[in-house]
Amino acid sequence: MLNVSASAHDLKSERVQTALALGVCLVVVLAQTLMPEYRRPVADANGYARLAVELAEAWASPGKSASAAMGFYLNPMYPGFLALLTFVDESFMAALKCVRSAEASCDLSGLTLAFLLQGILAALSTFFVFLATRLLTADLRIAWLTLIIVLSVKTFADYAPQLLTESLAFFFVMLFTWLLAVILNSRDVRLAPVIWAGAVLGLATLTRPSYQYLIVFMAPVLFLWFRFGSNAGWRVSFRAGAVFTVAAAAVLTPWVIRNYLDLGVVTVNSGGARVFVERLPYNLMTWSEWGMSFIYWLPDFGDNLATILFSKESVRRLSWYHPDSFYMMGRGQFFYDVRALAAQHADPLGFMLREYVWGDLFKHLAVTVTLAVRGMWVGNYVSLVGLIMLPGCVWILVRQQRLVPFLVYCLPPCFMLGLYAFVSVNVVRYNEPLIAVFALSAATAIVYLADFAWTRMRRIRNIE
Repeated sequence: MLNVSASAHDLKSERVQTALALGVCLVVVLAQTLMPEYRRPVADANGYARLAVELAEAWASPGKSASAAMGFYLNPMYPGFLALLTFVDESFMAALKCVRSAEASCDLSGLTLAFLLQGILAALSTFFVFLATRLLTADLRIAWLTLIIVLSVKTFADYAPQLLTESLAFFFVMLFTWLLAVILNSRDVRLAPVIWAGAVLGLATLTRPSYQYLIVFMAPVLFLWFRFGSNAGWRVSFRAGAVFTVAAAAVLTPWVIRNYLDLGVVTVNSGGARVFVERLPYNLMTWSEWGMSFIYWLPDFGDNLATILFSKESVRRLSWYHPDSFYMMGRGQFFYDVRALAAQHADPLGFMLREYVWGDLFKHLAVTVTLAVRGMWVGNYVSLVGLIMLPGCVWILVRQQRLVPFLVYCLPPCFMLGLYAFVSVNVVRYNEPLIAVFALSAATAIVYLADFAWTRMRRIRNIE
C-alpha cells in the first residue's frame, strides 16, 4: 500500500513539474517574442512573404494553380502555414503584401498572429528539451537547469518573430528528439513512438528538405538500438526500423507525387545543387587558412583573436562579406561559372560531386570539419561551455550507466551538423537543435559539481 501511495505521489509530482515547465516556457518565450519591437523582414523572409501571398491568392482563385505558385525550390509546409493564416486575419495578408513590396514602411502589427503562433511553437520546442532531458537523466534538477539555459539564450525564441522556416522546422525536430528520448527510455519495443517519430521527421522534411537525409540515417540507428540497446530480436528490430521509414515515407509521398506529376522528377526538392555551389569555394582555402579557421570561427571573440594572432590580411577570406571571402566567391563569379559548367550535364549535382569533391575528397572532408566547427556555436558561449564540460558529462553518465542513450540522443543534431558542413556554408542557425546537447552537457556537469561541493562541505562541517 505504501508503494502504491509513493508511486501515485511521484506521478502527481511529475505532472505538476510538467505543467509548470510548460507554463514557464509559454510565458517566457511569448514575452521574448511579442514584447520587443518587430523588425521588418528582409532577405529570405521577403521571399517567404511573397510566396505565401501568391499561394493564398492561388487558393482563393479557381483559375490559378497553387502548385505553380509553390514552384520547386521550397517545400510546402511553411509557405502553406503562412498562406492559411491570411484567411484567418486580413491584416496579416495586408502586412505580407507590404513586406514583399519595396515600400519604405509597413504596419508590422499585422504580423502578430504569425509571430504569436510561432512563439507557441518555439515554447513547445523548448519544452520538448525539458521532457527529453528528464527522461535521459532521471534528474529534475538537470532538466530544469537545461531548460533555464535554453530559455536564457533564446535559442528558439529568436526565430519566432521572423518569417523564416526555423520556428516550424525546429518544432518538428525537437518533437522528434523528445520521441527519440521516449524510445531510448522504454524497456520494451513500442512501435507507437517509432511511428510518430517517422511521421514527425517527414513533416520536418516538408519544411526543410535537408531532413530527408536524417530519415535515412535514423532508420538503421533505430534498428541497431533495438537490436543491441534494447536486446530485441532481429525481426522486431527490423520491423521498428521499417515502420519508422514507412511512416516518414507516407508523409512525403503526396509531395513527391506532386513533383513527379507537375515537374517530371521523383524527388523531395531541387535546391541542393545551388546550395552546394556556394559551399565549393571553401575547398580553395590554403592549409594555413584551414588551421587559422579553427580560431577565427570560435564564437564571438574568434575573429578578433585570429586577427591579433595572425593578421587581418591572412584571415580576410574567412570572413563573411569581404569581397575576396569564400562566402562572396560562392555568390559571385565562381557561382555563375560552376553553375554554367554543371548545366551542360544531365546530372549537375553528380557532375559537381565528381569534379570538385571525389577528386580531392580529403580536402573536402578537412574543410567539412572546420565548417562544422563554425556552425556548432549555438547559444554563443553556452555551446563553448557545454563542449568543454562534455567529457565530464560523459564520465558522469558512464557512472550512472546512462551514456549510450545520451549518445544516441546526440546523433541527429550531430549528423545534421556534419551534413550541413559537407554540402553548405553551414551557418549557426541551421544547427540550433544542438543547444539541447550542449545545455544538457553543461547542466549535468554543473549539478554534479554542485553535489560534490555540497558533500565536501557537509563532511568538513561534520569533522569540525
